[in-house]
Amino acid sequence: MRDIIIVGAGLAGSGLAHSLARRGWDVLLVERDTFPRHKVCGEFLSPESQGSLEALGLLDTVSGIGPTHMRHASLTAPSGRALRVELPGDAWGVSRYALDGALAAAAVRAGAEVRAGVSVAEVVPAAGGHVVRLRGPDGAEEVAARAAVLACGRHPARGLRAREPRSPEQTAVGVKCHLDDPGRAPDVELFLFAGGYVGLAPVEGGRTNLCMLASREALRRAGGSPRGLVEAAADWNPALGRRLAGAALVEETLASVAPVDTDDAPAPWHGVARLGDAAVMIPPLCGDGMAMALRSAELCAPLADGALRGALTADQWEATYRRVWRREFLPRVRTARWLQSLLVAPGLAELCVRGGALLPPLARAMVHATRGSSRALA
Repeated sequence: MRDIIIVGAGLAGSGLAHSLARRGWDVLLVERDTFPRHKVCGEFLSPESQGSLEALGLLDTVSGIGPTHMRHASLTAPSGRALRVELPGDAWGVSRYALDGALAAAAVRAGAEVRAGVSVAEVVPAAGGHVVRLRGPDGAEEVAARAAVLACGRHPARGLRAREPRSPEQTAVGVKCHLDDPGRAPDVELFLFAGGYVGLAPVEGGRTNLCMLASREALRRAGGSPRGLVEAAADWNPALGRRLAGAALVEETLASVAPVDTDDAPAPWHGVARLGDAAVMIPPLCGDGMAMALRSAELCAPLADGALRGALTADQWEATYRRVWRREFLPRVRTARWLQSLLVAPGLAELCVRGGALLPPLARAMVHATRGSSRALA
């Protein structure tokens, strides 16, 4: 019997696996994809994430990739009116193509076993822990473990869902690509349009990551294709069109995902602990999703360790994790959802950007309200 199985080798799963393997536990980390991979993500590590990376023992791993550095964020309405604010610390830009494989490799070096290309159909309670039903290249397999954690993102298999998805029309679509971008800026840049927004962030290798969230109606207006949506957004926000003049889309990096539900009910525990987007998705407009995933791993690691050592019962682990998760994330999620609803509404985006420009302290307050406590390194 394994000590713990972690489903999903994204930031949260690999971060937790690395932390627990360093404590001496027998960790199995399972990932349905293989590395390296392009993934729909803003690829923006907010300043707060550095504290979590250090706590998880992964700061040197990430800094070794050579992330870019950002100190400001800009927000541009469809009219071209813009607002630029200082970030609460030094943010990093790093691609998931480089990052996810590096974190999984770090977990292996710490002593975890990583199985990529293996899907998980179900996690079933059993005597002494859980049985995890796997399916990989060699067929189906059942693995028993004393504990299990889900960090499998926003699209778990049916047997792992905490809730049934809402109807497609109530959800959004996400698109990501890298750009060869001679005009790239050392800022994270957000461009608004009716029904969505585009984020640009410089990443390693001299490229810019473009990531966007759009309503189903916006996708239809753009002709229904991910590339068409990128091109249409440059028309809907002319400042974005000017910004992307001369930039070239790198075809092999184009990826899309649907449905994206930024209004789903939080589920930090459903049978087992859930980390990152498996618990709830914070609106990507706020750029806090990667930091939230790492922070949830940081919060869960000592509780999982305590349960494996016998210092906590399973009920105590659940109660404590629920409490600290809600205290840490619920206020941010609520504020982020409210802010996103304002900024994607026609007309309101202009008022918000204008108000932030006239009242800089208000803009700074909104930035801080959607983040955790800053523990970024000097």
